[in-house]
Amino acid sequence: MKCLITCGLVLLIWSKTWANHLMGGDISITKRGTSPNTFTITLTLVYDQVQSPEDKAFVSIFRKNDHTRMDNFTLTRVVEQALPYQNASCINGTPSTKISYIKYEANVTLLPSNYNHPSGYYLAWEECCRNNNVLNIQANAGAGLVFYCEIPPLTTPNSSPQFVTPQVKFACIGKNFEASFAATDLDGDELRYSLVTPLAGNTDQGGTFPSIPNAGPYRKATWNAGYDSTRAITGTVPLKIDSRTGQLALNPSQMGTYVFAVKCEEWRNGSKIGEVRREFFINVVDCISTQVTPAYINLKDGSPSITFDLQPNGHVQTVGLCKGDSVVLKADDENPRWSYQWLKNGQLISTTPTISLAIKEEGVYSMVKRFKESCGAEDSTTNTTKVNFKLSPNAAITSSRPLPICSSDSTNLSVTVTPNTLVEWRFNGTVLPNIDNVLAHVKQGGLYKVKITDNISRCTATDSLLVKSITSPLAQLMISGAATFCSNDSVKLFIAPNNAYNFVWFKDNFPLVQALGNEFRPRESGQYSVSVEDTASKCLTHSSTINVVIQPTPQVTLDSIPSVCTASLQAITLNGFPEGGIYSGTGVVGNRFVSANLSSGSYPVTYTYTSPEGCTGKATKVAFIAPPPRFSIPSKLVVLKGDSVKINTSLPLNASISWFPSTGLNNDQAPQPTASPERTTTYYATLISAQGCVAEGEVTVVVINLDIPNGFTPNHDSANETWEISGIFEYPNCVVEVFNRWGNLVFSSKGYETPWDGTWNGQPVPVGAYYYQIYLREVDFKLTGTLNIIR
Repeated sequence: MKCLITCGLVLLIWSKTWANHLMGGDISITKRGTSPNTFTITLTLVYDQVQSPEDKAFVSIFRKNDHTRMDNFTLTRVVEQALPYQNASCINGTPSTKISYIKYEANVTLLPSNYNHPSGYYLAWEECCRNNNVLNIQANAGAGLVFYCEIPPLTTPNSSPQFVTPQVKFACIGKNFEASFAATDLDGDELRYSLVTPLAGNTDQGGTFPSIPNAGPYRKATWNAGYDSTRAITGTVPLKIDSRTGQLALNPSQMGTYVFAVKCEEWRNGSKIGEVRREFFINVVDCISTQVTPAYINLKDGSPSITFDLQPNGHVQTVGLCKGDSVVLKADDENPRWSYQWLKNGQLISTTPTISLAIKEEGVYSMVKRFKESCGAEDSTTNTTKVNFKLSPNAAITSSRPLPICSSDSTNLSVTVTPNTLVEWRFNGTVLPNIDNVLAHVKQGGLYKVKITDNISRCTATDSLLVKSITSPLAQLMISGAATFCSNDSVKLFIAPNNAYNFVWFKDNFPLVQALGNEFRPRESGQYSVSVEDTASKCLTHSSTINVVIQPTPQVTLDSIPSVCTASLQAITLNGFPEGGIYSGTGVVGNRFVSANLSSGSYPVTYTYTSPEGCTGKATKVAFIAPPPRFSIPSKLVVLKGDSVKINTSLPLNASISWFPSTGLNNDQAPQPTASPERTTTYYATLISAQGCVAEGEVTVVVINLDIPNGFTPNHDSANETWEISGIFEYPNCVVEVFNRWGNLVFSSKGYETPWDGTWNGQPVPVGAYYYQIYLREVDFKLTGTLNIIR
């Protein structure tokens, strides 16, 4: 605890000592590099006592609409340097002239998702207290300081304006005073300047010293009577600022130390997007008044091509320079009692005094001449030297093709020239005869240089360009056969394969988007070529062309050939188109197909026709020789008289049949007619196949004329005593059998000479139903039925 208290007291004492000497500063934030979300926060402090500042500073960022703290950042000291008074010799006495300038920085990352509020954000650094000697604000020793910067949301890419390093000068009573408070903006936004009241913030000498800033809004400092933001320093010309340039002007009337604040707003497309504030001070003193002899600027040295205009007193009024040339200006007198400082366009170039100045840029240059040991009237604007660039040519070589070029290509090198210029080209140091602004058809690799001279100003400009040439791939187009061929043939166009190459084929100079390999088979007449691209160098070579002529193949037809039968000799005339062709194939004789000596089967016949251009077309048909048709037909069928029977036949597909005689048939054209003849009849069938081939067959329908009773009455009444079968005598080899209902044989007879009397083994069989089977062996036919015994 003792250590903590002691350390805190040391920090408090140091902070008070530090703050009581703070004279100004500002804070800003700029984009860093190419990353869209990285920034550099910069804090600058100006104080009036040489001492070691802290290594760290603490800055916070707040949301503008509700002052919410977004983040805190620790900045590290990166710069510490002295800012001497530029006119310290103009005063008597020894007021503080040890002004120090320090800079703190931190590279930070801000995420757009966290910083997207449309009201924007602000950064702040807060400290107490101000210099004790300040005259224009109340409670000067106890008033705090706040350095403040506003930024838009990160959806608006932006960098804050950056104030230039401040000029530290005494303001002399009764004399005009000027100093630049300009800023630069990386985004090119419009900058507007104004004087505002300094911010006192939340700290005072009796309060705490926060390690991080408090949130706004921040209290403003209170002006003493007679002062405000438009009269921060009083005088015949009160302190004012040019709203466009940031140039301060003053003619003070009272000595003292005064603080003021400059607000620099940045505007884009008519809207304010941010601001930065710089607080600073001016010491008004009673300056020594000693007359300084007039200062003139002479020419010390320069390039041979410069031109200049001298006044009678030797002052160089104007200098004309070629771009790239230089001139050295110097003061006309080199008395060691003088101190010289150079200005360009009213801005101090360097704080280090020097009698001469080397110049390479346009501008209005002036010199401030002072006594080294006393203060005299400045003669900085009485005599000026205006340095202008003379009309100088622009020597920028451009290539009509991207470099490097391929060995199969060429490029045009050119420069833009104006009238009255002279052009000189060199290749590898050797002057080329071409004097035009275009060096055409450049194919050779090497260093090309151009020199352009303006004949009026004598200014020259040079440029050089290294042209590299890369070997292009070979593109030798070859063909596998004749370039003229028939459409039913083919040839191959090809080029040597290479996996490092891309190939694109062309027909009549139009690319064939699907043809990308090293081989191509054309299907149309035309001029064919191929481009070969090296995938590594992108060099491309286009081959020569091959004229491909594809002759049409004749359209050949051959009529169908009717089928023939093996049973007959036939000769069929063949018909092919166009006429004049040749028929070929087995069985072909001239223009006919002859079936002699050929077995059944299919015989291809080809008709070949050759056009006058030599292209051949073919057509093929099949001649079919049909075998004799076959069909099955029973040789004999048996049917009882009065009944019918179906004649089952098996015919080839699409064959037709006819029967003779038609007597007793239900349909003499039917493949399977039903026959019911009165007597035994032989029917003859004639079959015609789909090919016209004929086959014959026959079937005999045997008609059986039997009268088989279905019962008899063996009761010894002398009537119907036996089973009489009429007509059975015609079948002496027949077999007649009778079975009872249990399947037992009760009667059997070979031949039927003796009719059955209804007995079995001499005993009458019982009344009832019996079953018979009569097998007519002569016709191989069996009859069955039911027989009833009635008594």
